[in-house]
Amino acid sequence: MTITPATTINQVSKTFRSSDTDATLCWLDHGAELARDLRGDKAKHRDVIWQLIVEAVEVIDKTPDQERRWLTSGLRSNWKHPTGMSHAELIALERVRVLSAMKPFDSDQTKYSSRRDDEERAMGVLAWMRWVRAAKSGDRLSKAAVVLARSGDSEIVQKIYCPNRKPNAQNVHEVKIRTAGLIMTGLRDDLGVVRGEGISFR
Repeated sequence: MTITPATTINQVSKTFRSSDTDATLCWLDHGAELARDLRGDKAKHRDVIWQLIVEAVEVIDKTPDQERRWLTSGLRSNWKHPTGMSHAELIALERVRVLSAMKPFDSDQTKYSSRRDDEERAMGVLAWMRWVRAAKSGDRLSKAAVVLARSGDSEIVQKIYCPNRKPNAQNVHEVKIRTAGLIMTGLRDDLGVVRGEGISFR
């Protein structure tokens, strides 16, 4: 059988998709452990997603300023021109920064060295926010979700997400539910990852 250029592209695309799916399933297994440790038998699939978001925000927040220059002010840390990074890598990092609605940080915070796996997982999980941002009111929802994951004040979360509603605990709960739901839909539609037994994914 002769392999045409189109066939080659499709095969390469499937390979990348398979690789993304494998990594995603590993991250979800880790998230299931976090959710189980926190909620025990009461843990649900959305708890898996939410705990991964919380951990991802924490990992990025604790990364030294020099290493997370792509999250900080360009004037202060010069994240646009870090040594040894290709143009494609810079674009990918900027995309994650924008999609995750992260904010600038000062460099005098407690230093923290995360493992490379932690950083890769954090960036991968925060990239899932693209599915949230694509939804109706997605910009507000993604920003509110990141603030909430950072243990932000519920009043601030509500002002970001639903500024025209009366303050209500249900509004904050809705941020978690909608964020996790949109991400699970994205995982299913883009990567073919669906909910399995218990709080597993397959």
